[in-house]
Amino acid sequence: MTLINSFDLDYLTKQIQHYGPQALTDRELLFCVCCSAFPKRTASKITGEFFDQYEDLEQMQYLTNTEIRALLPTEQKAWFFEVLGEFANRYEKRPALALGTVYSSRKIGEYMTKMYGAAKQELLVGIYLDTKNQVMLQKNLFKGTLNSATVHPREIFREAVKCSAARFMVVHNHPSGNVTPSKNDLALTKRLVSCGEMLGITLLDHIIVGDSSYLSMREEEIIA
Repeated sequence: MTLINSFDLDYLTKQIQHYGPQALTDRELLFCVCCSAFPKRTASKITGEFFDQYEDLEQMQYLTNTEIRALLPTEQKAWFFEVLGEFANRYEKRPALALGTVYSSRKIGEYMTKMYGAAKQELLVGIYLDTKNQVMLQKNLFKGTLNSATVHPREIFREAVKCSAARFMVVHNHPSGNVTPSKNDLALTKRLVSCGEMLGITLLDHIIVGDSSYLSMREEEIIA
């Protein structure tokens, strides 16, 4: 049985940081995942035993709970792969904002309501678009109390300049569920419009999401 060297985790972490997880082999990927719940030596043993019996990770979806639990060294964590499988199923069903696609304010609002409507803290997300209004980048920019002291246009436009965006939207949530713009929301929108005019990067919309609804400042004609 071939084991992954338990000292390889640092190397694999660097590989992920430089090239992304897609650069890992199936064996390396399983080893990294197992390291989140088991000591490195145990993770190495589980990985070796799996690949002694199966060719690739795709076969894991066909295993019974009994076969999966047989790979694990202790009943204490017999739930590990079951939880991992459930996580994979939910992740697969997540709403996705695909890069290179054109979206309306309504589509963005609906998507962001699903993503962040139930969040307990305020979040501000930037969505950057090219000249054809195709999404180039989605990035979480701020977290916490969003006011003029914490949200500076400089940080928002920095990302726009980095990806050579022609236009952008900002989206933030109201944990209260009430999507009515606050004075701070309106002031921020006015600053972003003004800065965008100077830089030639247009603010298309500022969308506020609640737990089940959203408000588009473009649709409400707050942004002309």
